[in-house]
Amino acid sequence: MAKGSFKTPAYLFAWYLANPAKPVLIGEVESLTNGDQTLKYAASWLESGFPISDDMPLTAQKYSPRHRRERLPGVPGALDDSLPDRWGEKVIRYLYKRGATIRDNLYFSGDDRFGAIGISDSDAQYRPFNLRPLPRLSDVEELGAAAAIIESGTGELAEHRVKLISAGGSLGGAKPKAVITIEGDEWVVKFFNGEPWDQPLIEHACLTMALKAQINVAQSRIIKMKAENAIAIKRFDRAAGQRIHSISASTLIRAATPAGQVPQYGYPHLARRLRVTADINRLDEHLEDLFRRMVFNILIGNTDDHEKNHAVTYEIQGGVPVVNLSKAYDVVTTGSGSTVHEFMIADDVVDPDLDAAVSVHNDFGLEEMRARVIMSDVILVVDQWKTIFAGLGVTEADIERLEEFIDADHLLEQRNKHRVPAKVSPKASRTAIRRTPKIFK
Repeated sequence: MAKGSFKTPAYLFAWYLANPAKPVLIGEVESLTNGDQTLKYAASWLESGFPISDDMPLTAQKYSPRHRRERLPGVPGALDDSLPDRWGEKVIRYLYKRGATIRDNLYFSGDDRFGAIGISDSDAQYRPFNLRPLPRLSDVEELGAAAAIIESGTGELAEHRVKLISAGGSLGGAKPKAVITIEGDEWVVKFFNGEPWDQPLIEHACLTMALKAQINVAQSRIIKMKAENAIAIKRFDRAAGQRIHSISASTLIRAATPAGQVPQYGYPHLARRLRVTADINRLDEHLEDLFRRMVFNILIGNTDDHEKNHAVTYEIQGGVPVVNLSKAYDVVTTGSGSTVHEFMIADDVVDPDLDAAVSVHNDFGLEEMRARVIMSDVILVVDQWKTIFAGLGVTEADIERLEEFIDADHLLEQRNKHRVPAKVSPKASRTAIRRTPKIFK
């Protein structure tokens, strides 16, 4: 397959694929002279659809990006989450177009992207680029070999590997990955990428430990390959053959940030948005879960907890969409030694500081006593990290390497300080939050 020989159609259209067998037209995607992409809802979507993100209400206008990364071209609202990230862009540049623009990336991402939005060259039928069956578990070895060639930028892909990696190979994230099916369900496979330890197994161990800490995590499993491990993570935006409309915390927070202002991304900021948009029947559950995630990520040194590594899903109830916090994903010790979190712990606080985490307990609808009990519970689980990791097959050498990060002085001191919450009853209640359900018109 010759690289750089593909062209993006003159017209592009967004489709809603909750039921892939019955695609629904959302609207047309057009380009502005500065490279920005716009979206205008189709008349049919205005009549029976819903706002795909809060900054794109159901009105007959062209929506353009309200915020952008520096001066780079942008994509409005939830459409931004259908774009690939660094790995997906690398696949597109390698297979289809070396100098791909943001519009090219929208099109060449193909059918199996994040959430339930697809891109087609037709408004009469959903006709995505490169529609192919997804690879299977038995294809993982070949997928890993193809990913290694693309990641290194050296070598040529055989035709059968091109077909495998191009089906679902343009998802977000920075590191090599692919999408496969296992017993009818879709899973994201992440490959070893030259890390100083068995990164796939470490991520599996972190997710397993997070589950023990009562965090709602995505299901994971290890795939044994000839030379190393890969990790498979079950997709939370797929269920029983259906696709679930999902947006990142980045999109959710940006939607509430006025044009011209810089969005502030952090755990309390996401909590505040959940209090406005989330399913009222599960709001307390979501807020406590998010608080646990914040504490857990602090304690394991996961500083790469940026706004694209948190998401919400939409559930249609009685024709009205309600928001739910997605399962946790990309939860792993960063291993860089960084003590600056991508997602703020409190307003203007990026340090891994449990006192700062407690200071924003009201944003999570928690009384301070309850927040401290949760923190203690998570610490007691993280205290067992070496035993948990070893039980999952992590080598003694890798555990010794990770000790520098998980048991770093500044983290170990905080575990010791907050392990037993002084004068706090384990039955302390939390403050329930009540709000008027958000109605989409």
